[in-house]
Amino acid sequence: MGNSIRCCLACVLPCGALDLIRIVHLNGFVEELTGPVTAGEILKNNPNHVLSKPCSQGVVRRILILSPESELKRGTIYFLIPSSSMPEKKRSRENHKKSSNRIKKCGDGEPISKSDRYLTEILSEKKASQRNRRSRRVGVWRPHLQSISED
Repeated sequence: MGNSIRCCLACVLPCGALDLIRIVHLNGFVEELTGPVTAGEILKNNPNHVLSKPCSQGVVRRILILSPESELKRGTIYFLIPSSSMPEKKRSRENHKKSSNRIKKCGDGEPISKSDRYLTEILSEKKASQRNRRSRRVGVWRPHLQSISED
């Protein structure tokens, strides 16, 4: 049955979409790889970057930073993010405690570090404050129109 689903998806998706590893760079360039590769090999070619894989679990979107030892899976999209764009606390935690903080797991079984949870908490707080701002607006917007006199 898995093969029949794959054939159906191959008809809908561009040729070989399930057999490629896609890495999206910050400038929009999409790097497509066919062979097996580790995150460390990609990071070696792109110093001062981190490789991430989005992972949604329920409503909250999470960003997972991959360790250099992890092997990239075919049919998955990864994002190459400059490490300078990461929050300062997350960068310092990552430097001090590389992968010893792995505790929680994502929906697809990949570990989430404490620093990843910190980023998720910040993003969820921002979303909550936006919801609160929206709920405070009670009135309906009405345009302020001035009359125009015609002679």
